[in-house]
Amino acid sequence: MNTGKFAVVAVTQKGAEQAQFIAERLKYDLFLSEKILGYDAVTYSSLKECFEKLFKNYDGIIAVMAQGIVTRMIAPLLDSKYKDPAVVVCDEVGRYAISALSGHEGGANRLAHAVASVTGAVPVITTATEANKLFIAGIGCRKGTSKEQIMSALTAACGEIKIDVADIRLIASAWVKESEQGLIDAADELGIYLRFLPEHLFSHCPYDVEETAAAKHIGIRAVAEPCALMAGFNTQLILKKTIYENVTVAISKEMTRFLSE
Repeated sequence: MNTGKFAVVAVTQKGAEQAQFIAERLKYDLFLSEKILGYDAVTYSSLKECFEKLFKNYDGIIAVMAQGIVTRMIAPLLDSKYKDPAVVVCDEVGRYAISALSGHEGGANRLAHAVASVTGAVPVITTATEANKLFIAGIGCRKGTSKEQIMSALTAACGEIKIDVADIRLIASAWVKESEQGLIDAADELGIYLRFLPEHLFSHCPYDVEETAAAKHIGIRAVAEPCALMAGFNTQLILKKTIYENVTVAISKEMTRFLSE
């Protein structure tokens, strides 16, 4: 989902557990304090010097620590949103993945969704042109489904509820589809963020959805509707699962206080 050179850095023992998990799943470099033992990581003695090194040599940084620490570390290093690396901040238990620096131009928004895909965290995006979009598409598809089929299905689904594909903020699917190239390519071509919900979220899905073939094949009740509902904030299903050949699409709308009209 992201191309380039990325690092994950933590400052505490608890943070190291989360950082290692993220680094292993996304195949990123791991940086930990020399005081933290038991991990295969690049060690540092000074967090300040570590951030200086990462800023110079990496396209993106995932910092598993308090936002305040990160703010103090990166403030003296800032140059331009067109040059600074993407920075995503995560709490130690995986509740949030915050796009903190170079969100749109530098790719931190996309990186936050990549982290959320492996941890189940809520990706926090505040870029106005993107956060103000309210629609989420949950997509399930057969293995090997082409980019064109997925784009066609999404376009048709949007037409059903009289919105444009450009109104979709996020495409969400299940963890089993994280290597589905057609889905990845479709999201890239459409310029829509893509998030894969990890398995444990489906075990605690608060929504009552109709059981589909997913129950037999991957052990969860459904893909499209739960993904559309769980990937957003205060969501309401506005297009129930609809099948377009090899693709199933459901669309939800986030019912926020100021933008739900």
